[in-house]
Amino acid sequence: MATLFDYLLIITFYFAAIGLAFFFSWGAAWVFRKLSARLQARKGPPAYQPIADIIKLFGKERFIPRLANKFLYTLSPLVALSAILILSFMIPPGTPFWPGPLAFDLIVILYFSVMFSLAFVIAGWASGSPWGKIGASREVAMILSVELPLAIALLIPSLALARVGSGFSLSITDVIAAQEGIFIWFLPNWFLFHYPLASVALFLALLTKSWMRPFGDIPEAEQEIFAGPLTEYGGPLLGIFELARLFRFYVFTALFVDLYLGGGDGLIFPLNLLVFLVKCLVIVIIMTIIHVASARYRISHAFKWFLTVCLAFAVFSLIRVLVGF
Repeated sequence: MATLFDYLLIITFYFAAIGLAFFFSWGAAWVFRKLSARLQARKGPPAYQPIADIIKLFGKERFIPRLANKFLYTLSPLVALSAILILSFMIPPGTPFWPGPLAFDLIVILYFSVMFSLAFVIAGWASGSPWGKIGASREVAMILSVELPLAIALLIPSLALARVGSGFSLSITDVIAAQEGIFIWFLPNWFLFHYPLASVALFLALLTKSWMRPFGDIPEAEQEIFAGPLTEYGGPLLGIFELARLFRFYVFTALFVDLYLGGGDGLIFPLNLLVFLVKCLVIVIIMTIIHVASARYRISHAFKWFLTVCLAFAVFSLIRVLVGF
């Protein structure tokens, strides 16, 4: 039976996880903008700019469009922020010793990642704007194309635990613990080396869910539909959305690092945390380079890519897990 100390420990870990996610996301957002600028022969913003932009939005007047569904219009940014904060707590920072996850937390993580995306669909529909509705329809299209290969690639490390002697488990902490040691020769025992095609499928899906090109910015193509689902948002409500989107730099990179890059590699604290954050930062840099070097594709291209190539990668890896080769 849980004691008061256990609850206080979980609350402490919750705030520590949110703080870690916030400060890493702040730094990663600056790296993303600074590196993007450098690759485009620009100077780029100062380090405080990502937070200054959000603070500026909270200082503006709150307004609701006349044609909007006022309840859903106000609720959707709160849903997005709540979902991403829960994900920030449930995804361990590279260690198998973390009180946040549950015995079936991979299913819960998948559920809240979809909820995070659906909040933008609700926002576009509730705004009453034709641009918002077009952006919402594009977000739905991206969900339909991305979520299936993402779900399969997300669960493959869990299904593969029996091959490494750990037994089946839907806990992300068990997946992290199973990746300790050496795979072959000098290669670490990461699931990236066991199932490289599944890792590619998951990486591309998380790249898209992070609103990065070539597919991620389809719902908010500013040259076509202004800001997509968020066209009619401004002031504090847009600030909440932007704060929620800031956390994507931590959540989606941490999820990939924990599942396919070994988390903190079984090191002691604080080395495991340092290794984990370095891996996450490397993933952010790779995503940034791909984002800058890529043009935006059409929705039809996204469907074709994710429901053929990425799905094929994920299904092939799933077959490998089930038949044991």
